[in-house]
Amino acid sequence: MLAKVYLLLYNCSLGFGWSLVLWYTLQELHGSQTTSTVYRKVEVPLKVSQTLAVLEILHAAVGLVRSSPLTTFIQVQSRLVVLWLVLDPVREIQSEVNVPVMICAWCVAEIVRYWYYALSIVDKVPYLLTWCRYSLFTVLYPVGVSGELLTIYTSLSHFTATGRFSVSLPNKLNVSFSYPSFLVLYMLGYLPYLPKLYLHMLKQRAKSTRHHLHPSSG
Repeated sequence: MLAKVYLLLYNCSLGFGWSLVLWYTLQELHGSQTTSTVYRKVEVPLKVSQTLAVLEILHAAVGLVRSSPLTTFIQVQSRLVVLWLVLDPVREIQSEVNVPVMICAWCVAEIVRYWYYALSIVDKVPYLLTWCRYSLFTVLYPVGVSGELLTIYTSLSHFTATGRFSVSLPNKLNVSFSYPSFLVLYMLGYLPYLPKLYLHMLKQRAKSTRHHLHPSSG
């Protein structure tokens, strides 16, 4: 019972959090007619909402939810890397048009997901929300991932020119580290798991469709 109450509060809180991020994003786009100020407008609620997703790894690990801890980790860490280690440190790329597009894709996906989870706990999920949960990802997932990759790519010139987060020789430890090279490898790391996650969601969509067509068999 306590676990259900906690998960209900957690999902409702993040449902509200991501709704706030989307509201601020659309408000800024409408009011300023530019993408350059969107990130700074939504920075705080975006960081809070996305960083709290780390708890989902713990939820999966301790069995509070049936999700795979590894799959959850992969999904959560990719956004955290983009947000905290690429987008936030590089002010120059925060005005790029792909940033609000990426944020909007994140918002819609998360609003649907968290409210779906919250209402699932009390068995009150409307069909429209279920449809959105298992259908909108076909567009939102590619848009969001493309935005993440483009954000990383546009940051490479900054990190190359400034040497930020890189370690050059000589130094006492006699080791070097190229942050731009790490980011390139990180982008390549998307390739193995992107199809896997997408196919997983397609299977979940097929399962959900069968359940609604033949509820007695679920």
